[in-house]
Amino acid sequence: MMKKILIPGAVAVIIVAVGAYFLVTAGWFQKSEAEALNSFTGDVQNQNYDQLYGYLSDDAKSNYAEADVGARYETIYSSLGVENVALENVEEVESSEDGEQKHFQGDLTLDTSYGELNRDYEFTLSYDEETDDWFVEWTPDLIIPGLGNGDVNINHTTGQRGDILDRNGDELAFNGVKETVGFNAGSVTEAEVLAAAEDLEMSEENLQSILDQSWIEEGMFVAIKDAHRFSDEDKETFSEHGLSVTETPSREYTLDEATYHLLGYVGEVTADELEQNDSYEAGDIIGKQGAEALYDETLRPTRGYNVSIVDQNGEETESLFSQETEDGEDVQLTIDREVQDTIYANMEDDSGAGVAMDPANGDLLATVSYPSPSPYDFMFGISQEAYDELHEDDENPLISKYSRTTSPGSTQKIMSAIIAMNDDSFNRDATIDISGGSWQKDDSWGGYTVNRYHEINESFDLKKALTFSDNIYFARTMLDLGAETFIQGMQELGIGREYDTDYPIYTAQTANENTIDDEILLADSGYGQGEILISPIQITSIYAAVINGGNIHEPHMLTDSEDEVMIENITSQDNLDYLEASMRAVVTENHPDDVQRNYADFAGKTGTSENKMSQETRGEETGWFIGYDQNSKDMIMSLYAEDVQDRGMSEYTAQKFAEIHDELRENE
Repeated sequence: MMKKILIPGAVAVIIVAVGAYFLVTAGWFQKSEAEALNSFTGDVQNQNYDQLYGYLSDDAKSNYAEADVGARYETIYSSLGVENVALENVEEVESSEDGEQKHFQGDLTLDTSYGELNRDYEFTLSYDEETDDWFVEWTPDLIIPGLGNGDVNINHTTGQRGDILDRNGDELAFNGVKETVGFNAGSVTEAEVLAAAEDLEMSEENLQSILDQSWIEEGMFVAIKDAHRFSDEDKETFSEHGLSVTETPSREYTLDEATYHLLGYVGEVTADELEQNDSYEAGDIIGKQGAEALYDETLRPTRGYNVSIVDQNGEETESLFSQETEDGEDVQLTIDREVQDTIYANMEDDSGAGVAMDPANGDLLATVSYPSPSPYDFMFGISQEAYDELHEDDENPLISKYSRTTSPGSTQKIMSAIIAMNDDSFNRDATIDISGGSWQKDDSWGGYTVNRYHEINESFDLKKALTFSDNIYFARTMLDLGAETFIQGMQELGIGREYDTDYPIYTAQTANENTIDDEILLADSGYGQGEILISPIQITSIYAAVINGGNIHEPHMLTDSEDEVMIENITSQDNLDYLEASMRAVVTENHPDDVQRNYADFAGKTGTSENKMSQETRGEETGWFIGYDQNSKDMIMSLYAEDVQDRGMSEYTAQKFAEIHDELRENE
């Protein structure tokens, strides 16, 4: 008949366990069978591995050293990520005839990081007549039943990260190779390796730390430095030092710098990232920035593993847990690789941004920020000195300029025109007589004036004011309409609204305090100065509404994203036609030499924003152009370039717009 022995509750177990520690260290043990049973099972459950050796019988101790017990529990349970141990339903199942050996059986449950492991748990207590104590006949099966003299082996497998593709299925980011320079241990001397420091662009101290690694054995390849590709000249120089270059798997980016801000880069997960995200595991390669980070959950493969018991020859005897590896899924973007690359290549002399969009649905065809570092700089290790240089660069290569808000300059005038035409008090055909190079409302403005770029002493209606980008016309028009109308009109165009997009952009603003209490600020805002800030992506989506029938689409980058209209009917179709005619006149009447082409009917709007400390000084100027081909209307493109004050101002960007289209048309 089986005799069930009840294990006391948690409090009793703790008391017994604490008492057992002092008894063991004092060199003697519990007197009764129940005390031995409860103390041993309690310490197993409480993971008091350092106390377990004291429960072993003399026979068990003769077979297993102390390090084979407590330390082995710790090693195996730690590798499995054991959090909880439960030993339940322990009962006596058999006893020897003399009653000096009793066999017990229970249910062992280990909560591991791989799942729950359930095992029948069997052990024997033996009575020592000499000491009048009970001890455990311990074997490794009491760590994990079935372990025996084997070990636990954990084999992780990693699948392939998904590719990032452009709208046509062409690769933007893919699993390729990197090059690694290094040496075979024993084939070169330490002095020869150190002599290569200058050619490797490394300090001798860093090289020495690599040479001093304890794991190096003769014949092993020791990696020194990674790169996307070394030049042929570099490889020849490395060879002269006895070094060689090998290829290993790595992420590659087809357009390199041209997609740094768009795609970002990948790297091994850090300790901080492991703490912040439970889905990460040590050694994972994850997205660090851009689309690689935004869509990492989709791109990242599911790790596979096989947790098994192996015998002394390393042969598997039992699989405890297993999971198949799953490759990450590809992510397809709406980006057109050729458009992205062409815009970037044509901005090589600039600091600025370019955005291309399909006006029919909000598909982002290109998002360019110039200048940009290479993703490989960060993937393969960037020195603090090199990073500081990037961080302190006045051209801000680390900032994604296409999503950051900035002053729109005179490109604001299209939005101001929409606000004016939507007000019943405004007549777009009415004219305002304007003369001179500057204007102020009255003497209350003191020395402040609104200045014009083109000094044309004529009457201006809205179309002419747009064509020649007249600041005075728009300043006076907004003063007539009033701040409330202007702010409400901007809100109706989405200014101040957070865009719920699949690629985040900064929120635009009309004014710092979301209100305009000053006439000068209102006047300046009307023509795109003041405190207005908007990202190139957002203003491109507003311009797109002018040519698609009046709907502002939510700009998006994933081909799987649904077409969402954020704002419908920004103005009447008649007003939209009027604006299109005005933007065509900007090209034909004001900038024919800059933008006009035989193969297209380009239309658009120039803009110049100026950053300066006072009106009496000339500040740095940013030139804008936002335009499209009225023959096709399948792409609208916005460009801005900084520091154009000595390069033709907005004419410079207008020319750049046309040159980009020249190259795109040539490649068709």
